[in-house]
Amino acid sequence: MSMTFAFVTKNRVGKPDEKQRAALAVFMTAHNIKPEIIEDSYSKKKPWRQRKALAVLVEKAAAGDTIIFQSIEHLGNNTPDRIALLSELMKRKVIVHLIAEGLVLKNFSDEGITLFALFSALLAPEKKTPGRKPGRPTKKKRGRPAKKKRGRPAKKEKPVKPIKKKIGRPKLKKKPGRKPARKKRVSKLQQQFNEQVPTIRTYLKNHFSVKTIADMLEMPYMPLLKLIHKHPTLSGIVKKGK
Repeated sequence: MSMTFAFVTKNRVGKPDEKQRAALAVFMTAHNIKPEIIEDSYSKKKPWRQRKALAVLVEKAAAGDTIIFQSIEHLGNNTPDRIALLSELMKRKVIVHLIAEGLVLKNFSDEGITLFALFSALLAPEKKTPGRKPGRPTKKKRGRPAKKKRGRPAKKEKPVKPIKKKIGRPKLKKKPGRKPARKKRVSKLQQQFNEQVPTIRTYLKNHFSVKTIADMLEMPYMPLLKLIHKHPTLSGIVKKGK
């Protein structure tokens, strides 16, 4: 039986990357799948073979299995390393999903696998051959450095701007009175909230914080929290003060 895996990385601090998990949750809801999530530490220096969780996942995957990546940058630390990983997965006939790029790699032929392996070999970094040692560094100039002048530098006087006198009669003060009543209008924030209610409900059910939802939907945190507490169906999902 074929298996489905989702590979995610932690953020720079070492905590779960909620933006990756949010994109994965949307993908899972759209395709109605529940993959096994494999999490690894964040690294842009180590190649994919030196990343323990990713290397174990590749060895574990068999023909017909599916691996989901959030984007192509999580495949390796540079282009040759990413192509080498894809070449290995193609040899194993593993289906690859790239969420951000909207790409699916599957149905591999023997010619396609051979061509991809050739690109991987051509893009591999060449080994440096030993050569001549670099020459000696240039000698420093002899003699003492020139002495700096003592004392504080003279302060530069700032030019005085001339004061412009206003021409004309002085403005009359407005008499105090009652301001006219404003017409009730629906704010842009309320309209945006009404449109995003199904999306917010999905994120809250997947245990995302209101702060994370506000960052993803580009909405202010405190007004969004108040709107959620006032909503008849969303108020019961989120905890108070969350």
